[in-house]
Amino acid sequence: MTDKKATEDLVSMFMNFGKDMNLPSPDLEALVERHKKNLQALDTAAKTAGTGATEIVTRQREMVQEALNEIATMAEKVKGGTDPQAMMTAQSEFAKRSFETAIKNTSELAGLAQKSSTEAFKVLQQNMQETLEETRMMMMGQTKK
Repeated sequence: MTDKKATEDLVSMFMNFGKDMNLPSPDLEALVERHKKNLQALDTAAKTAGTGATEIVTRQREMVQEALNEIATMAEKVKGGTDPQAMMTAQSEFAKRSFETAIKNTSELAGLAQKSSTEAFKVLQQNMQETLEETRMMMMGQTKK
């Protein structure tokens, strides 16, 4: 109970300080509404990032499955052949394809991560701009249109 009283006293002290200095009194309802919007923006950004992470993990799983299928195919080719020249050619082609696929996959995953983080950042950036504009309008004594 004493914590609530101390908090009320602190709030009253700041409110009285603002009145004594002839500062405009804040619209508490507008501040609470803005805080709700801030929390909603954080939630949206977190969901966006989470969706992006899920997409990355799903794609990584697909890439691993594709690689395992490629390895199985290569193993079947090597298993059946006795010609050393053909085996070396097949292994060389496999190594080349694996390297090219690894580069392509890394680039794709980086693109997915960048897209996800950019979308999450845009949500927060938009919210920040709205917060600053609403704060400016409150300080000027204007109401939102």
